[in-house]
Amino acid sequence: AVGYGILYLLGWQDLSREQLQEFMLSTGWVAPLVYIVISFIQVTLVPIPAAITILAGNYVFGPWAAFAYSYIGTLIGGMFAFWLGKWFGKPFVNWITGSQEETDTWLQKLKGKENVLLFFMFLFPFFPDDLLCSVAGILPISWLGFFLMLVVTRATSAGGTLLFMSGEFIPFEGWGLIVLGVVAVVGIAAFIVCFKHADAVNQWYDT
Repeated sequence: AVGYGILYLLGWQDLSREQLQEFMLSTGWVAPLVYIVISFIQVTLVPIPAAITILAGNYVFGPWAAFAYSYIGTLIGGMFAFWLGKWFGKPFVNWITGSQEETDTWLQKLKGKENVLLFFMFLFPFFPDDLLCSVAGILPISWLGFFLMLVVTRATSAGGTLLFMSGEFIPFEGWGLIVLGVVAVVGIAAFIVCFKHADAVNQWYDT
């Protein structure tokens, strides 16, 4: 609700990539800082899809700068959301998820395999990263463990979006589809192996 309220006040209820690009270009020399802030709040408060912010950044700054700025913003934002979950506890997470029942559902799904499941949920573009960062705050995950998780997954998320969704590096046809298929198969295989050895992975994280 708060995220939508902020979008409404900014006039961004149905924010497009083009609108975000125009906004950043209008900010002049502070555009890099503005982009980092947008990437930060995208994880913590405002529900802007990551693909929109990353691709808009690619248009404004180019792929390397967009990757760096997005990485900085989402990494800090993820750690801040994790801190909010740690500091304010389950009542705050209930507010973020929308209900205690929703929070309990996530906790049940992640129980005992939180490090493995969270890592791959952050890695794959099908899960609510912003929500899960706050949920992680009430799970038995250390600050260092969560930070290392974000260091890897934020990089792969930004890099993967630029590689596979911008159309500038890997095409949406021909050999590009083959590369995408191989990456998907490798990712699924890695998830299966890690899931089978989730207890060992959790134990490694705890050391």
